[in-house]
Formats: sequence, structure tokens, C-alpha cells
Amino acid sequence: MSSPYSELYRRFRILPHDERLFDLAFTHPSCNSDNGTNHEDYERLEFLGDSVIGMVVADLCYALHPDMTEGGLTQIKNQFVRSSSEAELCAELGLDEYIHLGDSLGQLDQSIREDVFESFVGALYLDQGLEFVVSFLKGILRDRIAKAEIVLDPKSKLQQILQADGAVSIQYKVIEESGSAQDKHIISGVFFDGMELGRGEGHNKKAAEMEAARIALEKLAKPKEA
Repeated sequence: MSSPYSELYRRFRILPHDERLFDLAFTHPSCNSDNGTNHEDYERLEFLGDSVIGMVVADLCYALHPDMTEGGLTQIKNQFVRSSSEAELCAELGLDEYIHLGDSLGQLDQSIREDVFESFVGALYLDQGLEFVVSFLKGILRDRIAKAEIVLDPKSKLQQILQADGAVSIQYKVIEESGSAQDKHIISGVFFDGMELGRGEGHNKKAAEMEAARIALEKLAKPKEA
């Protein structure tokens, strides 16, 4: 009997032992409400995959950037762990073609693609073993990490700019929160000495804060009117 993942297995040379793991890896939590189930989704595998990816990325950063300080290595690592890079890899590898969403959810977004890349890695680890998944990750990440340069994320860049002349008070506050546990919508604002510089939206607090910082940077970059 053919498998819905036959092409995926062929592409990555996977000889599956437990196809149920891959079913879970591609199932969004929103499917639980439709099916009347609990924990029949990718969240546990996502947790596991995140740790595996972090280990491999840290190893590559250390090996490929021998002259970089701990702070620089952390900046490089953060570009590839829980970031838009994971969402891009999910799309490039064609993993998003297999994602199952509940009827209550709209369309795929970046955060879901990040989650699925991690849950797929978690499934690979359990089904194929550590040696296989390390080889898989190093194959797709080695060149990217070797060419990576230190790029501050919006929150770090905003902090660097505002603190250039000394310590300042930068705060992020949740302004509005709505939606279910599986499909949250959060609006966060970034405040400098009590003044709001920008606000952003996202499916989690981190994403909303990053967007708020990005918008604040755009406002700061605009020339002031005479």
C-alpha cells in the first residue's frame, strides 16, 4: 500500500519504521478540535526537534567559526534556531505540502512552518536515529552557517540604538491577546521611557515583540519633519 509520504521518503532516503511519527509531525494542533482528540499533533515532536536542531547548529557554529566569540556564536545560532530560517527550510524542503490544518484555522504562516520543520526533525530523530538526523541537518545547514554573519534581530538592534548614549528603559507589553490556545493573536508594544515606539502582531509573544521592534526601527529611521 502506498504511503502519502512516499515521495518524502524517497527524497530524503528514509526507510520509515513508524509512519505514525510523520503523521503527528505534520498535524497542527487545530486538528484536535475537529477530531475531538488531545495531543494528537506535532507539539511534542516540535519540542524534541528544537533541542536536536539547537545541538547541531551549536556544533556547526563552533566548528565553522573558530575565531568568533561566545556572543558572536550565539548571534549566529539564533539565526537558525526558532527563526525565519526554519520556516524557509520547511518551504524549500517541501515539508509544508504535507501539513494538516484544522478547519478552524486559516492559512499557513511562518510560525507554523517553523514548528513543522522542528517536528519533522523530531520525527526523524525518533524514527531514524541520532546519526541520521545529524547528517541530515548538517547537509542542509553547513554551507548556510559557514556563510552566516552576525546580524542583530530587531529587538537587539533597537536596544543597541537606544542604549548607545547610556542605559535606558525599554519595555515590551502585551496590549491585546485573543484567539484559542492553538491559534493565538497577540499585539505587543515596545515602550521607551514610557513612550510607545511601535506595536506589532504575531501568533506568540516573541513574534509580536519582534514585529513591534521592527516597526519602531522603521519609525526611528524616518527623517524628522522640519
